[in-house]
Amino acid sequence: MISRKGQTWGLDLIMAVFIFVIGVFVFLIYSINYSGEATETFEKLSYDGEIIMKSVLSEGSPKGWDESNVKVIGVISDNKINQTKLEQFYNFTLSDYDKTKIVFNIKYDYYLTFKENITLHGNQVEGIGHPNISLNNIDSNNLIKITRFSIYNNTPATIYLYVWE
Repeated sequence: MISRKGQTWGLDLIMAVFIFVIGVFVFLIYSINYSGEATETFEKLSYDGEIIMKSVLSEGSPKGWDESNVKVIGVISDNKINQTKLEQFYNFTLSDYDKTKIVFNIKYDYYLTFKENITLHGNQVEGIGHPNISLNNIDSNNLIKITRFSIYNNTPATIYLYVWE
């Protein structure tokens, strides 16, 4: 007499191996695509950050720019940070942050800070950028930080730019 228990067990094993192989294949495809997305997001954030830093650490355009005629937001004069332009940039972000993103031609949010707090209009300010954000409440899985150096108040200054989705 032939036993059918062995045949059923063999069919179960074949199905289990088939399901396992499909699971491994799906995992591999997901892993390959996910790492590509992370790299792409990092590159986009870095690109926007470099655009902002290049613009901010320039003289701006036109030379005496204000909110109504600005083409390039820049805070540098005579190779150092100009207090008046820095205050204009700060005011611009407070009055129309979204327009600053249009001027920079970026889509991600940003926040610019200095190693030391800066004084604008006689007040200590943590940073310039997104009006409802401080360094303590940026909540994003995709965040980059760019560091640059300049001269502020005749001393070396470290500038940090945070860009996030």
